[in-house]
Amino acid sequence: MKIITYGAHDDELPYMTQWQARTGHDLEIHTQPATVANLAWAAGCDGINLLQTTPITREMFETIAKLGIRFVTIRNVGTDNIDLAAARALGIRLANVPAYSPNAIAEFAVTATLTLLRRLGESQAALDAGDYRKATTFIGRELAQQTVGVVGAGRIGREAIRLFAAFGARVLAYDPHPVQDSSLACAYVDLPELLAQSTVVDLHVPGIAANDHMIDAAALALMQPGALLINTARGNLVDTAALIEALKSGHLGGAGIDTYENESANLLALHEHGKFEDPQWDTLRAMPNVLLTPHIAYHTETAVQNMVDFSLNYLVEFLTTGATATEVHPREL
Repeated sequence: MKIITYGAHDDELPYMTQWQARTGHDLEIHTQPATVANLAWAAGCDGINLLQTTPITREMFETIAKLGIRFVTIRNVGTDNIDLAAARALGIRLANVPAYSPNAIAEFAVTATLTLLRRLGESQAALDAGDYRKATTFIGRELAQQTVGVVGAGRIGREAIRLFAAFGARVLAYDPHPVQDSSLACAYVDLPELLAQSTVVDLHVPGIAANDHMIDAAALALMQPGALLINTARGNLVDTAALIEALKSGHLGGAGIDTYENESANLLALHEHGKFEDPQWDTLRAMPNVLLTPHIAYHTETAVQNMVDFSLNYLVEFLTTGATATEVHPREL
């Protein structure tokens, strides 16, 4: 069985090599993300495996269909960048990895929260400027004294709830379809109440159209003065212009942004071009009370191996049995 994989990161390569040796399948590995042009490399392959946050378009699926390939898996959770309607219309079936390591992302959300509560960015900025005295003046807050609002109580959200509660925080949760789990130390409330009561708001919802800019100027205005916003979910959840205004005015105390609204191929290729021309990105980067990271919340050894192994195993299941448990079904569109 021959499989082609696109967008392979350096840290994925050892796990891909190990998987190939363990299973005996032929795995053709490319570090370049998939494009209409380079999908021609998939000729003669049985299935395609992808990792990318840039769009997977109708034109790309048309190219895949012309090659006679009917099964695609992605090494990540989100499908908001994928033209699922086109895939369905062209008879291409797709599966994701819905849970490669919820704990990795939840831990990162807690890490970002602690970094901002203790004002480490502000202290570091003062040290970088040579002002030792000023660096000692940024008084922090303790997580155990906070009310943390977790928006989205899916796999990742539930892990975040457990971790925040373990620190002693009071935890509120909002989810339109709450999972009843007696082990979760949280109270479910509606979104406006969560925003109004929380000193930390942590996002863990999908980037579907219905959630676009769920944190806009009105939502930010509901939040308490000095509250923190953490987004390790999807960039489109937050209105970046409104976020910047709330930070500049001082209404928002800080933000941890791992998924940026204007994430694009140019940003992902920052290492190649040496620059990314985006005034909002530059503004956020310059704020010492903002932790801006490059979509790395998931990035642990455990998560990377699971992303590789699970997605390739799902593709083999697709190809050998015609089904896999994580298929993204038409009803999810």
